[in-house]
Amino acid sequence: MIAYHGSAVHGLHTLTPFANQHSNLTYPCVYLSTNEALASIYVWKHPFKWMTFEIHGDKPVYNEAYEGCLQELYGGVSGCIYTCDSDFETDENTTISFAVISKEPVPVLSVEYVGDAYERILQFEAEGKLIINRYAILSDEQLQRDRRMVLGAIKRFGLLRGEHPLSEFVKTRFPQLWDEAQINDTF
Repeated sequence: MIAYHGSAVHGLHTLTPFANQHSNLTYPCVYLSTNEALASIYVWKHPFKWMTFEIHGDKPVYNEAYEGCLQELYGGVSGCIYTCDSDFETDENTTISFAVISKEPVPVLSVEYVGDAYERILQFEAEGKLIINRYAILSDEQLQRDRRMVLGAIKRFGLLRGEHPLSEFVKTRFPQLWDEAQINDTF
């Protein structure tokens, strides 16, 4: 089965399993996607993950959490989309459509160098392989869902303590929700 792995790390010939404290899986593995456009969203340079996407049918849908979010987070980020071929497994705990894993090292079949992740994501959009919901067109329902997501992240990760890499990002990008969480004793 062909699968893809997006990364800001260049020059890999083998993808090695590792445990990630922010993963839904508790064991070391290599995460890959059977959808190349989805793999492009993982070409990421920040010390935190803020990937607001969902899957509609056979396409990833990236939802901008604020005006200019996509360009801010991905613009100028270089990396690679690694193509691999193996007998991958699935684990329902990944909770991501198209996700496959390997508990063993995975040899890289080919590499696409990505000079600018933002531009590559836009290219996938132009090819009809990915949908981008820009912040300006989000419905009230989507905005309320995102509001709940941000407040949930503040609570789940204990962001108000300021120790998590995501804390400063959320405080800066969502100041009203940050203030609301501080006022609410349940956070």
